[in-house]
Amino acid sequence: MPVGSISSSRDTVGVAVVNYQVPVLESKEEVIKNCHRIAEFVDGVKLGYPGLDLIIFPEYSTQGFHPTKWEELCTTVPGPETAIFAEACRRNKVWGVFSITGELNPIGNPFNSFVLINDQGEIVLNYHKINPWVPKEPWYPGDETMVVEGPKGLKIGANICYDSNLPEIVRDTVMKGAELVVRIQGYMYPSKEQQIKLASIRAWENLAYFAVANMAGRDKVYSYFGHSNIVNFDGTTLAECGTTPDEVTYAELSISAIRNARKNWTAENHLYNLTHRGYSAVKNGVANNPYSFYETWVNDAEKARKICESLTRSTPEQPEEKPVEVEEILLKN
Repeated sequence: MPVGSISSSRDTVGVAVVNYQVPVLESKEEVIKNCHRIAEFVDGVKLGYPGLDLIIFPEYSTQGFHPTKWEELCTTVPGPETAIFAEACRRNKVWGVFSITGELNPIGNPFNSFVLINDQGEIVLNYHKINPWVPKEPWYPGDETMVVEGPKGLKIGANICYDSNLPEIVRDTVMKGAELVVRIQGYMYPSKEQQIKLASIRAWENLAYFAVANMAGRDKVYSYFGHSNIVNFDGTTLAECGTTPDEVTYAELSISAIRNARKNWTAENHLYNLTHRGYSAVKNGVANNPYSFYETWVNDAEKARKICESLTRSTPEQPEEKPVEVEEILLKN
């Protein structure tokens, strides 16, 4: 895709990602005030980028993540926060991705939610983070990847922050049809290098556009590195912010280009090749799953858990290390 334009066309979807200034909020009144600030971003970005079809805000951009008051700031979906976002999308005729952390949950801890609102102000997707970042995040884990048809027919899949560290979640999202995987994140130092690279890797291995919106600045606990970015389905970066809070960047995503690649590429068509292994040697290739761990996981989840524990540890808490006595050190030497 060419880069540098502020336009879009019938074949391209104009996408903006926001390096949102991490909010530090003490009350629900402050949350609502911040929601209006987010809505003003929608107004301004649409004015500056007339081709804008989809704007993406980071995880935690709505309520922040207050270390002691997070539970007081939880809400519902739909709710007063999403109503403000819906009106901003409606008046600007754009789609928007917004974060709700957390969404009240009748069966347990709140959810960490990714909310997609269309250009009519309707909530068309509410995804719950499948893999909360442990041990710090208190969110109840979701159990379903989600994809919907977005602006101009581009299929959009949802990921939240730590989700994308696990290739299985992104691959499952793509196998449900996602052409653009949107990752909203609140990632902090020292993970900057890994997370920037990850976007390109996930895009390339899935022949998918990848758009990341990250926070920037500092709250009461962490410093966030920004670098919101938009990556082409070939793994190359189309647009990327720096570390400054409230930066916005933009790119056009061609619908026909990604569909052409998925239909006609051969050697690097990772999606086709996944279930057509060795088709140069075997007619139509081999479809059977060669990965024994996944067979185990599907058929015996507890056995799969024990396999993981044998490689890591058997409890959520880190095991205490045995103190090393001076005599042991001397004996080893």
